[in-house]
Amino acid sequence: MKQLPLLLAALIALPMLTFGQAKNVRKAQASLEKGELAEAKQFIDPAINDEKSGEDGKTWYTYGDVYLAIATDSTNSVQVEDPYQKALEGYRKTKELEKENSLYAVQADQQIQQVWANAINGGATLYSNQSYEEAIELFDVAKMAVPEDTTAYIYGGISAQQAGKMDIAAENYAYLVDSLDYVSKDFYNSLIYIYLVEEKNEEKALAYLRKAQGVFPDDPEFLKREVTMLINNEAYDEAEQKLQTAISAEPDNPMLYYNQGYLYEQMEKGEQAIESYKKAIEVDPQYFDANFNLAAFYYNQAADILAEANDMDLKEYQEKGEAIEQEAKEYFERALPYLETSMDIEPDNQKVLQTLATVYQRLEMNDKAEEITAKLDSM
Repeated sequence: MKQLPLLLAALIALPMLTFGQAKNVRKAQASLEKGELAEAKQFIDPAINDEKSGEDGKTWYTYGDVYLAIATDSTNSVQVEDPYQKALEGYRKTKELEKENSLYAVQADQQIQQVWANAINGGATLYSNQSYEEAIELFDVAKMAVPEDTTAYIYGGISAQQAGKMDIAAENYAYLVDSLDYVSKDFYNSLIYIYLVEEKNEEKALAYLRKAQGVFPDDPEFLKREVTMLINNEAYDEAEQKLQTAISAEPDNPMLYYNQGYLYEQMEKGEQAIESYKKAIEVDPQYFDANFNLAAFYYNQAADILAEANDMDLKEYQEKGEAIEQEAKEYFERALPYLETSMDIEPDNQKVLQTLATVYQRLEMNDKAEEITAKLDSM
């Protein structure tokens, strides 16, 4: 019988402990209002671990407010690891415990959005001031707040590039295109550049080149760059097979023939390059790149022949020079119609105009050469 009062005392003490933690939540709120952050932290930390108060949305909302105040305190009076993360944890736990449209749930969601907005705006200001590493930290906070929003990843990646932190930039861009399905040639190009040039990781660069082709099927540059990579690695058969397979699937796609021509040109298979460029033009007569590349191929052939003539001594030139120059002229004549078509497609393209002026001069079409030269002078 003597043990009964002790048992009653223990039973009475249990609700007092819960009441005490609820009281600590109120004390934490009061301390927070007075700006006494260390004291507010001291009150709220045990409250979230209490069996009863830890299941109350108000407790976790207050926890979020306390750690957000610590995170944004310009004096850094309370040193805490990852205060933003703890604040967001508090607000998310509030939404989990509270009914969807309850006051605390709505306020918690508003606080999360405010954290995101403040971090984005603060990061943008730091970026403008060229404080790139500090900007990255705030953009990381924004990512924690609203991980499905693309803004923080975009500017976090750009800030990282400016800071020379290419691995962090790649992480941001990769998350954008892989996890958020963000469509942007710029970020694919940045990923390819970072992995190919900065990280020396050709495997990843090639993976993003191939992914970009699926996202941008009408852009020839990604396929061309892949073919170039394969050529640089002397993987000619793989490059040729890739283009052959693509052409079989899309026989009316001029871009594929153009890239095939480019491949054969790099492989020094001149006749096959010509055939492929002509096929691209046959499918699309207004395809600028195919017209200009074919013209350039013929032009370069002529230039190589003339260079050979220039290396001859007088006796050899007297014997062979005239025939060689005639051969060069024939190549200029072959280049001419494709150059003229290129000019029709892009009338202000200076490279086209300069090349065309040279060809007119070589073919002694002086009036047309003067006309093109005058146009160039006026540009």
